[in-house]
Amino acid sequence: MKRNWREIVLMGFIMAEFLAVGFDVVFNGSRIVKPIDLGSYVFRWTDLPLMAVTMGFVCYVVYLVIRMVTANFRKGGSAVKGVTRKLNPRYGWFGFFGFVGFVGIPAYMIQGQVWPFFFFVFFGFFGFFYEAKMSCTLMDERFKEEQTRAQLVSYKTGFGLLWAVAWFMGMAGSHIGITYVALIFTVSSSLIIALVLFLNSYLLYKYDTEEAE
Repeated sequence: MKRNWREIVLMGFIMAEFLAVGFDVVFNGSRIVKPIDLGSYVFRWTDLPLMAVTMGFVCYVVYLVIRMVTANFRKGGSAVKGVTRKLNPRYGWFGFFGFVGFVGIPAYMIQGQVWPFFFFVFFGFFGFFYEAKMSCTLMDERFKEEQTRAQLVSYKTGFGLLWAVAWFMGMAGSHIGITYVALIFTVSSSLIIALVLFLNSYLLYKYDTEEAE
């Protein structure tokens, strides 16, 4: 019942966000939807609906993420010793927040902002789908070997990609603008972190199922 209540509130915020955007476009001349010149910006009460709804939506999403993660680790800490933590597969849906990173494309083209690309990190949360399948699995010697193997492969992959990006930027960094350097590092590092997080869970599940077969 509590979960349904939280989902209803989340859907309410999403609907309110769409309505607030429509209000800003129709009745406020798209003052907030369009890029804002902070140097000449003057607040109007008609700016408040979209600002308030967006701030509330972001705060609620952050609250849900923190609450679910802390609750999961609390359960994991109290789990039976010698087995993996019990994980709700719904955590994997947070991976779809990674698509918010594509908002960085218009944000960079219009305002030169690169921070939205950091949301690509959320793609790594798709790995929770595979970790959930391994819930309450006996952590015997074979499992620990597979876990070490999965971590080694994922970290080596991430380190190799990061090294390639750093080498490329070291060779080409002096020939491109600093904004492009920030763009490339933000996008690449976020995607690499997401890949490492995903591979940690996916490879462990893959190795364990292959061994079982």
